[in-house]
Amino acid sequence: MKRLLLAAALVLASLTGHAMAQKTLVIAIAADPTGLDPEAVQNNTSGFIMATIFDSLVKYKPGSVDVEPGLAEKWDISEDGLTYTFHLRKGVTFHDGTPFNAPNYVKTINRLLDKADPDSIFNTGPVESFIDDTYGEVASYSAPDDNTVVFKFKTVSGPFTTNLAMVWNGVVSPTAVSKFKKDFRNHPVGTGPFIFKEYRQGDQVILDANPNYWGGKPMVDRIVFKVIPDAQAALLAIKRGDVHILADVSVQTIPAARTDTNLVVMNQPGLAVSGIALPNDIKLFSDKRVRQALNYAVDKDTLDKTLYQGLAEAMTSPLPSSQWGFDPSLKGYPYDPEKAKKLLADAGYPNGFECELLSYSSPRGYNPAGPELAVAIQGYLQKVGVKVNIRKQEMGAFLAEVRSGKYDKGMFTSGWSGDNGDPDNFLYPLFASPSMPVGDTAHYKSAEADKLMLDGRQTADHAKRIEIYKKAQAVILEDAPWIFVNSVLQTRVARKEVKGFQLNPTQMFFDMQKVALEK
Repeated sequence: MKRLLLAAALVLASLTGHAMAQKTLVIAIAADPTGLDPEAVQNNTSGFIMATIFDSLVKYKPGSVDVEPGLAEKWDISEDGLTYTFHLRKGVTFHDGTPFNAPNYVKTINRLLDKADPDSIFNTGPVESFIDDTYGEVASYSAPDDNTVVFKFKTVSGPFTTNLAMVWNGVVSPTAVSKFKKDFRNHPVGTGPFIFKEYRQGDQVILDANPNYWGGKPMVDRIVFKVIPDAQAALLAIKRGDVHILADVSVQTIPAARTDTNLVVMNQPGLAVSGIALPNDIKLFSDKRVRQALNYAVDKDTLDKTLYQGLAEAMTSPLPSSQWGFDPSLKGYPYDPEKAKKLLADAGYPNGFECELLSYSSPRGYNPAGPELAVAIQGYLQKVGVKVNIRKQEMGAFLAEVRSGKYDKGMFTSGWSGDNGDPDNFLYPLFASPSMPVGDTAHYKSAEADKLMLDGRQTADHAKRIEIYKKAQAVILEDAPWIFVNSVLQTRVARKEVKGFQLNPTQMFFDMQKVALEK
């Protein structure tokens, strides 16, 4: 009997010790994900989580947007740039045990490109994706053997490999897709370092470590993405140690974070832009002079020094200054309220006008001031006779409204975080008319800009692409589809015991298998 009791005690001690040894990394996010299917859902919050669940054929090198092998060990590009041959990594399995191989990969591409496929992504509900951006020029694709995939193109696709590395091109399990159908968004299955376990709306997403991950066993046993919309509550949680990383950092909390010796404020130049979209197809903003006037009405430099505490710079182009192809000769719209008033008068609004300003209600990576930006814009526009009434929405509802193509009440906050380090990824999704309504939410239509952006993505020569994008920037800036506000430094806050965490310019949580918790 004593031996049985002793054995039971030892087992209990072992289990207790294991539980105590289990390491859970907690990351605070400011909003709920809107789904976890990389090929159908496009917003940063969902992307943060999906980056830990899914892999792509190629991946970004840590801390950069240069590509390196991912699920493909290597690839070859033909001399004419029209054929890409990918040699796949062997021995990789999806989280549900399905083997990752060329035939199964082709099934995932069928899901995107063949609308007759029974598992077509377009049978699952609204689709927000980079399908056209990535595969729009693909003529054919095939799996000549289990370990090789070949893409043939109609024309050159300059950003193809960098597009493939985006979280939005994560490779999904074809078995899980067939099993869950429309509900795959709530049951994601990939090959990544963490395995989806549970999602409680308004609370948290739980992921367990993938012990068989091809990139190395994760250093923590579990990641929890904790939904904390209130910035001060998130700050308190990380100060107490209940949270280890803040994914969405409010500028209002940065001073307190900097003075806490247990916290580290991490920065790097951001591939991000933030502004106010001016729907070009509603009467108020159909005249370019009105849109230009609103740009002159806002003192971006003062905003950056005060509201953003020096962590942002004014946009002088539709591209951030950290993006290759940025044209430094463009000067943007300096603060000039008198010029703004004259342009408004010339456009038929000598006494200004009144409209809505719709804003998301939480800080974003591209706008750590969150809805406070709307308040600041409201103040500046009032000085030139334009009265805006602010309405705030939770991020999911906000995106649904502005991406519906039907918003016509006024202007709204907008922004973008670069996905792949290519200027095409800013200009085409945000300002090319084929990107409406999900990307080009300002409903900007310019035949000249559209042609330049298409030429840019269909050109292989880097120097020629730069010249094309310089012309495109000038056209878009002149047409002013947004109030171009600023580009922020990417900022995150982490506790000191978090080791191995590295920022990525895309803001996504890549390479999280390398992150450890050390006291």
